[in-house]
Amino acid sequence: MERHGLLFALVAAFLWGSAPVFEKLGLIKMSPLVGLTIRNIAITIIVLIIALFTNVGKEIVHADFKSVVFVVIGGIIAGLFGMWSYFEALKHWEASRVVPIAGAYPLFAFILSMVFLGENLTLQKGIGVILIVSGVVLLG
Repeated sequence: MERHGLLFALVAAFLWGSAPVFEKLGLIKMSPLVGLTIRNIAITIIVLIIALFTNVGKEIVHADFKSVVFVVIGGIIAGLFGMWSYFEALKHWEASRVVPIAGAYPLFAFILSMVFLGENLTLQKGIGVILIVSGVVLLG
């Protein structure tokens, strides 16, 4: 495993693990949809600023339309509806229970990848599925 990839994966895990604490605190006095809206506005402003100072703008102009459509669909599914569902869960339940259940998304990605992308079931993936389900049961 490349160190660079491992480092960023660990950073992502830490950031994703710490974010629910702040989000739960933020949702105490606001609805999940308001929280999601504020969150996305802030993210959009930051990403636009980053895009102004990098080559992202040039890449966007030359992006393949089909690729853009797929990324937009994924963003609507995960970034809008998934996050809204996640915020609703955080608002009404313990973060220590919401996060492991929501974190079981690789299970669904695995199943959908087999159905729609033709990916194969392997022993390693099967064990991974068992571990995901076990982890959710133990933590949820």
